[in-house]
Amino acid sequence: MDLTDHPQSSSKPTGTANKMALNLSSFGILPPGILTQPIPFSLNVSMRDIHRLSAQVDQANIAVPQYYNTHADPVNGTYGVSRSWLLDAQQIWLSEFDWRAHEEQQNKFPNFRINVTLPSDGQVFDLHFAALFSKREDAVPITLLHGWPGSWMEFLPVMELLVEKYTADTLPYHVVVPSIPDYGLSFRPEETKELTMATAGEAINSLMVQLGFNGYVAQGGDVGSFLSQVLSHHDECKAYHLNMFFMTSQQQASVAHLNISAEEQAKVDYAAAWATTGNAYAVEHGTRPSTISLVLQTNPVAMLAWMGEKLIEWSDNRHSPFPSIDTILSFVSYYWLTNSYARSMWAYSELTSVVGGELPPYNPSLTKPMGYSCFPVEIATLPESWARELFPNLVFYGVHEKGGHFAALQAPEAFLSDIEQFLAIVKDTVLGSA
Repeated sequence: MDLTDHPQSSSKPTGTANKMALNLSSFGILPPGILTQPIPFSLNVSMRDIHRLSAQVDQANIAVPQYYNTHADPVNGTYGVSRSWLLDAQQIWLSEFDWRAHEEQQNKFPNFRINVTLPSDGQVFDLHFAALFSKREDAVPITLLHGWPGSWMEFLPVMELLVEKYTADTLPYHVVVPSIPDYGLSFRPEETKELTMATAGEAINSLMVQLGFNGYVAQGGDVGSFLSQVLSHHDECKAYHLNMFFMTSQQQASVAHLNISAEEQAKVDYAAAWATTGNAYAVEHGTRPSTISLVLQTNPVAMLAWMGEKLIEWSDNRHSPFPSIDTILSFVSYYWLTNSYARSMWAYSELTSVVGGELPPYNPSLTKPMGYSCFPVEIATLPESWARELFPNLVFYGVHEKGGHFAALQAPEAFLSDIEQFLAIVKDTVLGSA
């Protein structure tokens, strides 16, 4: 697949986006030691594609009222999204949503493209990433990894906080935020074989190495959590931080004797409920990736219903609704406009290819420093006593009263605070071997 199948790109943003990008241009100065020069990139979806999207949204045929779609509530997992929610979202998409505003927000940060070739099998990846590079010699490199139905845009609030807090001269980190392989703007020019977690992890590791980082930290939730575990076995990855972790049945048995608090038990119960009634989407993704992709790519409103349900249900809605309709529409528009939904199914083919099966273990490193952040609404959780039993290498554990599966998006201050504390602990480990 080449760029003619993707939104148009240019080396310089225009208009308002250009003014914002110029303010952050110092964060786009590449650090020394780069092995492969990345190409500056800005997203510029054609007006033709934007108009076509709007026309397809307008033409969507939403089903007539019936019992299930009039009694649905994604907040508590009842039946999915409701017909009224979908109708309201459709109208907002047509009358209020502004893709260009989201495009400008993305382009405000330094964006790049880079080609990496895997040493193991020669596969070529055209990877997109956004970055905040530091001018400090002792900056700690970290890559932040998203999953489904998210994108690299999940980390925009964290990047906003970083540029408010630091300048390029004072930033203590090199922050690399890729579109993970085959998601969004990252793809393989020749998609001749099914992608695996191992090869995707190798692509991310190659990205960091080509950027000149012989020591770095991996951080991830959702698919990014599995990728970070894979990366923990690469020599260049010196530490890893997760905000989601699925235990194997053997691990669950080994910690069953440990006491946990009432608050932790509530999180465990939430995750258990998801495993019982909330993972049908993943089984469909894993067992019939072609069918579900073809269905959802017939119309963007179909994709909205499928993705919107998870964006709402997996968020912390106990105090106020999250995320906003505008945010949900930006995520769905991104998947639609990048023609990337079908490509993003690879992780589920590996994770959930057997109905009722257990997720494959990735056996993250038990020697490299590990950090974990626990948010209250998460589909897989790890109480502190369990974490300390399973991971003798645990050096940081953070607990929060607010936030869900999309922690960086919903609780960026808490998320960033945890990351900064973890990086302070592992800095010498990372840089001492870089």
